[in-house]
Amino acid sequence: MGRLAVDCLEQMNRLDRKPVARSVDSMLSSSRVFPTMLQEVIKVIGDYSENNDIFYDDPLSADTQLIADLGLTSVDFVSIFQKCQSLSQDRLSFIELVMPVEGQYVSDLSIGELSEYIIKQSASIGPKSTTGSASSQGQQPKDVEDSKYKRSPFSSIQFDEFKSLIQTPTFSTDNTIDTSYKLVFILSSPRSGSTLLQRMLDQHPEIESPEELHLLHYDTYAQRQAALSHAETKHLLGGTVRLRAKVNGISLEGSARLEGELVESETPVISFFKEIEDSFSKEYLVDKTPSYAYSRHTLERITAQFPDAKFIYLVRHPSAVVKSLVDSQLQEIIPFARRYTGDTSAIPEMIWALCHENIQSILKDIDNSRIHYLNYEDLVTSPDKSMDALLSFLDLPFYASCANPYSAEQSMQIETNEFAGDLKFFLENRIVDNRADIWKSFPALHSLSEISVGLMRNIPGYEVQQ
Repeated sequence: MGRLAVDCLEQMNRLDRKPVARSVDSMLSSSRVFPTMLQEVIKVIGDYSENNDIFYDDPLSADTQLIADLGLTSVDFVSIFQKCQSLSQDRLSFIELVMPVEGQYVSDLSIGELSEYIIKQSASIGPKSTTGSASSQGQQPKDVEDSKYKRSPFSSIQFDEFKSLIQTPTFSTDNTIDTSYKLVFILSSPRSGSTLLQRMLDQHPEIESPEELHLLHYDTYAQRQAALSHAETKHLLGGTVRLRAKVNGISLEGSARLEGELVESETPVISFFKEIEDSFSKEYLVDKTPSYAYSRHTLERITAQFPDAKFIYLVRHPSAVVKSLVDSQLQEIIPFARRYTGDTSAIPEMIWALCHENIQSILKDIDNSRIHYLNYEDLVTSPDKSMDALLSFLDLPFYASCANPYSAEQSMQIETNEFAGDLKFFLENRIVDNRADIWKSFPALHSLSEISVGLMRNIPGYEVQQ
């Protein structure tokens, strides 16, 4: 499959966006507690930089820029935000700091801006709730221009051309894999809430729901290493390293060395599921890798080699996915999307259609008892009801923490400076229910191509309008 998609927040480090300018002088006068908070934030960032070999020439100050001066990545941002949580009595949401205008990320942040934001957020937090809207957590973000989302409907000819750009993987073995634990695959398009669902499932004591594994596109570890070792995708190799270390009780360094040996010996990636079996203590392992849905051959491999696996078909309205893909400019780092020479405005919707066409093509041959349909909109507006139904499908009891992953401290931690998944999860302090319908504010997102409409008709829970 080549290089795969990375998290949208990485665009803050790579793409030219208009910064939200704020005067440090105005911040200093806006709050009597600012100097104290500034020193606390400087200490957090200084300690983090020392521990992660981040070097800088000038002393840290309110004017220090996190990207331009320190070269921080999106994962560094989230890790620092997590450590800054200790500076407030309440869990903070940082989404409005990095996206003060809906659909547009800032290009950089200063230490002073971060300090002021923590002060303002701490002062504005109201009664605790498991869900909330963006407007209830601070100022209402302004909208970007609707023209940003304008696109032309794509035809079947365009769609076929787009699909022809996807490489067909080949696999040396089709042996079925039996494990003492049960496997669940989350099937979805990118930007559909799979990281949120993964973290919700991981709160259950009988479910191991790790970050994206990015295994089953590939035949061997060597092939996987060659495809993902580029600068913008190498973090996707870490999911297996961290899961192996956790399950087998070894260090991250030891797990990484072992993975290096598997690369050198060209060991089949399918062996990973047997490798962790002896030490695996929970009932379920969840594999949530949205890019699996790019390839029908990959999905066919999954259904053939894991004949007893269960599937969660996670769907988000295509217009919402289009908005998120445009905001993150994700198509710019998906190899086959970058090769498309037609109308590029159609790419985000074609990505949604591609994934759901592939998913629906393989699910039609699977017994319904092994499939659970879940809409993102239901997940964020009714998390208790949605998780109760999902856990019932897995024959597991309901746990309240599964409906509120932000209540568990361990769910909010990134233990290394890498993460394979959507980092926006870590910027919120609760499930934000109005994210489900925010796309409706943009008329350009209301029309869909006939192919997308046809695919939606096969999905329970959506009213289809042309």
